[in-house]
Amino acid sequence: SCRKMTSEAACRPPAGSTYLCVGQDLFSVNEYVMSQYNYSLHVDINSTADAEVDVSDNTHHLSASSFVPSSFMVYTDLQTLRGLWAATDYGSGIQYADGLLDLFPSIDHSQAAAGLQIGLWLNGTQGCYSICEGELDNQIEQLITYLEHSRASKIFLRLGYEFDNPSFGYSDHPELYILAFRKIVADCRKGLSADAQARVMFVWHSWGAPMASAKLNLHSFYPGD
Repeated sequence: SCRKMTSEAACRPPAGSTYLCVGQDLFSVNEYVMSQYNYSLHVDINSTADAEVDVSDNTHHLSASSFVPSSFMVYTDLQTLRGLWAATDYGSGIQYADGLLDLFPSIDHSQAAAGLQIGLWLNGTQGCYSICEGELDNQIEQLITYLEHSRASKIFLRLGYEFDNPSFGYSDHPELYILAFRKIVADCRKGLSADAQARVMFVWHSWGAPMASAKLNLHSFYPGD
């Protein structure tokens, strides 16, 4: 688990381990953790039912915090940034990044807080044009402020996620998506402290399915290394 890794380390789990990220709404994440915890308690009950055990000894029990994933996934959009500092519902459940970190704080102080994966909607070609024109510079500054002060141990920022999804509106001018991606990354690197930069990863995320045109390929959207 990356929760046991230092902020300086690359976010790669040890060999044989998995970095588990769970989403995507507050209720579902809570249900996932509690259902895993509930299952573990039933396993304990069944394994000790016929054994002579000291019922006052609970040292062998796992706690609910044992089932908290390495990171949580939330959605927001650059225009409003709803779902980061305060709760919102885009129609598929409560999105609330800080709420998830509050719900599952790091109980074991030897571990880092959980990470966040943030799906950042850029609103297709029109949104990318606005970004490139500087019309959303204030929102980018607010995003930088959130990233800087977030308690998350790692933040995976999925910029314009599923950019090649034909229904998401980036396919008519993929060059604008590239420029918008680069601008946000450049602004973040300029505005974030060294410590925050070590925690924030910029993610280029394809939807991995047929594109809007045979003339398009992944390179059409690639912003560079």
